[in-house]
Amino acid sequence: MTDEFLSVGDYELKLSEVLRVLSEVRAKKVLIQLPEGLKRYYTTIADYIRSKADLEVYLDGSPVYGSCLLDFGETGKYDLVIHVGHDPYPLASRRPSPRVVFVDLEYISADRETLLSEIESYLTASGLKNIAIVTTNQHKKLSELIKERLKSGGFNVALGPLVVFGCYVPSELKKSKVEAVLVVAGGVFHSIGVGMVVRSAKVVRVDPYTKCVTDSSRDVLKFLSIRLKKMHDALNARSWGVVLGISGQYRPWVVSEVVRVLKKRERRFYLYTAPILDINVLRNLDSPEVDAYVVTSCPRIAVDDLVEFEKPVLTPSEAIAVLEKMGIGEYPENLL
Repeated sequence: MTDEFLSVGDYELKLSEVLRVLSEVRAKKVLIQLPEGLKRYYTTIADYIRSKADLEVYLDGSPVYGSCLLDFGETGKYDLVIHVGHDPYPLASRRPSPRVVFVDLEYISADRETLLSEIESYLTASGLKNIAIVTTNQHKKLSELIKERLKSGGFNVALGPLVVFGCYVPSELKKSKVEAVLVVAGGVFHSIGVGMVVRSAKVVRVDPYTKCVTDSSRDVLKFLSIRLKKMHDALNARSWGVVLGISGQYRPWVVSEVVRVLKKRERRFYLYTAPILDINVLRNLDSPEVDAYVVTSCPRIAVDDLVEFEKPVLTPSEAIAVLEKMGIGEYPENLL
């Protein structure tokens, strides 16, 4: 089958795999899922899909922050689910159905030559030669281009490009001996996630939207300092709220380990379920009986979204470190 691409704004979708699966499963009901900020392109994609087959096309209006939020009960209502802009979540408690098709969403409007020159200049000025490259779904092709440009310029690209998630860094990156990790992604979200886990190498943020190439150390240090303060504040907590995720963010093995340690340390605890968790939801759930919380769904909720909450809110690894009275001087290696 010939590759087919569809342009939507500054992005391009490769839809050949979707068309192949459509022909195989003879789908009649199709659900399309687009990330936040890109849902305005639903109509363009729906019109394209309907031009290829006689289908009922549904457009998911719920938050789609990542493939970890795939609701298996909901997706099971459709013959085919087209999930755009994310790779499959590597830590999911179960594999998605073969009828969930993951479609890359490539950003095609980057000023590539300027960005490549900025990267080379930064690495040369910093004396960095041994490099790893990580990226998100939207910049896979660009990252391959960066790799080839650096190799031709005499740099050693020892690893990558690898795809990272906000909460997940591949183990081979954590074990690597590179001098620098280039994080090719918009904003600071992913570079901070990498920097909180990888501490043996300089983490360099490469933003294709702003053409910004910068050291992430200051941002990472700020987040680590906050996390250590939260852990310190939770040292004397006697009662804990354990917040469980749903669907792909429900990780029973993580919940079991947190509960095991809570019981071992003879702490009182309460189990909460929350499909969506933000500071207002937690304030509504909060009780004077609870001293601290641990979020077992997405660790970045505790790190990014609940930092202003009035009580300590920790990730599972932080909570376990606090309960075991260890690791207070050093951030846990795995975000969990």
